[in-house]
Amino acid sequence: MGEKTRSTAAGEVVVVLHLFAASDRAESAAARDVLSRAGIMYTDLCPPGADAPGDDLLTGTATPAALADTVDALRHLFRYGIALRLAGPCDVVVRSDPRIEHGQIVIRKPRRDVPVRDGAALRSALNGLLAQAPPDPDPFPYARSPLFGEHQSPELAAEATRLARVFTDPDFVSGADPTGALLDNPKKLAEVSGRPRRLLDLLLLAHASSRTDDGDHRVRDPRIPGLDEVRQVASTVEVFVQPSTDPESRVLTRPLADGRPGFVIGLPPQTRELMANVSWALPTLFSAGGTAADDDSRAFDRDRAWADVDTTVASYLRSWRPPRGADLLPPRPLIPMDMPEDESRYGPGDPYVVFDACALFLIARELTPILRSRFGDGTGAPLVPFTAGLPRGARPEAQADCAAYVHTMNALIMGAGRDGPFVPDFDTIRRHFHPGRPSRIGRARRLEEQARYEAGVVLACMNRTTEAVLSYYAVVDMFAALARARHDGALARRLEAIGDRREVVCRYMLWVKEHALPEAWGLCTRLAGEEDGWERVREYVRHAQRCLVPTLLDPPD
Repeated sequence: MGEKTRSTAAGEVVVVLHLFAASDRAESAAARDVLSRAGIMYTDLCPPGADAPGDDLLTGTATPAALADTVDALRHLFRYGIALRLAGPCDVVVRSDPRIEHGQIVIRKPRRDVPVRDGAALRSALNGLLAQAPPDPDPFPYARSPLFGEHQSPELAAEATRLARVFTDPDFVSGADPTGALLDNPKKLAEVSGRPRRLLDLLLLAHASSRTDDGDHRVRDPRIPGLDEVRQVASTVEVFVQPSTDPESRVLTRPLADGRPGFVIGLPPQTRELMANVSWALPTLFSAGGTAADDDSRAFDRDRAWADVDTTVASYLRSWRPPRGADLLPPRPLIPMDMPEDESRYGPGDPYVVFDACALFLIARELTPILRSRFGDGTGAPLVPFTAGLPRGARPEAQADCAAYVHTMNALIMGAGRDGPFVPDFDTIRRHFHPGRPSRIGRARRLEEQARYEAGVVLACMNRTTEAVLSYYAVVDMFAALARARHDGALARRLEAIGDRREVVCRYMLWVKEHALPEAWGLCTRLAGEEDGWERVREYVRHAQRCLVPTLLDPPD
């Protein structure tokens, strides 16, 4: 995929086709049939055994003539019209688009669509586009692994950059980068994925020292994977940022040269950023509807608190699948996008740790099934008791959410180090972290300061991780309501299925905070009445679904 332009023995140019087809509307079956009849060999990038979100992605090679004939054959089999877009010197993306009338074909260009009448016109247009496309840089850029660079697969890492181009929504990119440099420069796409690649490394490092019981407290002798196992995994998994407003993260698979499966995780930036804003607003939402401390007896103005959050949430939801060429106002974040001058790293006003926690959870949610070997032969860790009560198909997903909660927390803690991974000394915390005046004895005072600092870091990471999980479900519920209101039933059902896992995951988080963490850390980690705050977040989400989402719908024609 993404190779330089190649030719057949007859001298014809060969392009790489990336065909998105909706599996739940029989489009995928129709696409496979048309590709097979056209003699186009293709690969399904969905991992075997995975219930992947969104459309199936079929990748293969074809001549422009065969590609044009294939698209022409699909135009009446897809529910919506078809858009084609060049995503590199010889990569052509084909997908059905609800903004295009059924039976129509368009060439998608920044800010405008060019209609195409038939297969012959499409063939001519494709040849013109391919002739004008600039070549890819050599070597092809990719995000470097800061912790596992010696074990990283350059081939798979470059594939992640190419997939970023395939998943790019030109409307989203033109809004975020009016210069268009992001679309034309793979180096910039690789740079955008640099931070997520570091977060992936932290998750792998956390997994190396994590018990592999998936939170099942009945396991008496949990296995610790260790660094050797994780180094092998590090060569088979990559991450990229999906330059689009797609709310779902996903996993794609690509075979490696040695025959092992490689996995590429797509991170949705809009979801991450909205999660971070909701996380930042959680103290307000926790308080809204209640009262302040008894000493001042001040009642909170819930409507005013919700209105401030509404403005930010609406600014992000409104940009999901905008009309072509629409002039959208930029999002209005509540969270600072840069570190305040008077704030310290991992302090209460550090926005970066909030963004990291949200991105880590989204990546960990997709990484966990890979670590647990749940792709491929269908085997993996057994289901554990806390998922009982859910439909059997939902239990592994809930289990992955719970495991991702712990992985995110551990990775966030390890990322707090200045010159390397941060490993708290919990023995020192148990012995020397206590309220009251500090000791006057020099060594004891230093140990108390160390314990106080390290306890503050791990508690901040735990709180930010918990907030990230709560915001994840809140954002999913709001996107589900918007998808339902816009008659996208398939997306709504997938997101609603995620929301159905909330109660189980929240129970698990409370169990971890009440039992597992105090035993492991020697700290009190469950706050009195925090479930009440969580329920107030649910009240806000219900308000957003009922009152905010209807205001975001396009007016009737």
